Amino acid sequence: MTRLDKVAKGISFDSSSPLSTCESCIMAKHPHLPFHATETERASKFLELIHSDVCGPIPILTPHFKRYFIVFLDDHTHILNLQLLASKDQALDA
Repeated sequence: MTRLDKVAKGISFDSSSPLSTCESCIMAKHPHLPFHATETERASKFLELIHSDVCGPIPILTPHFKRYFIVFLDDHTHILNLQLLASKDQALDA
């Protein structure tokens, strides 16, 4: 903020008054404890365990009129496959 008036025209900033901080900014900067390592074993080979999720509807259509997408993640290799869907009923076909 103090350098804004030097890089933008028409901006004035009174540096004598302290900046107020919103509660969301304070909460976002609080330190967090790290996530605990999972105690479940990871998959030991390709395609042994697949995680998936369907997301949407997305408010902006793709050029091919898709509103949803489905994600497949292989637990062993972390290879990710994302497929676009026009409707949720296409998830099983994906």
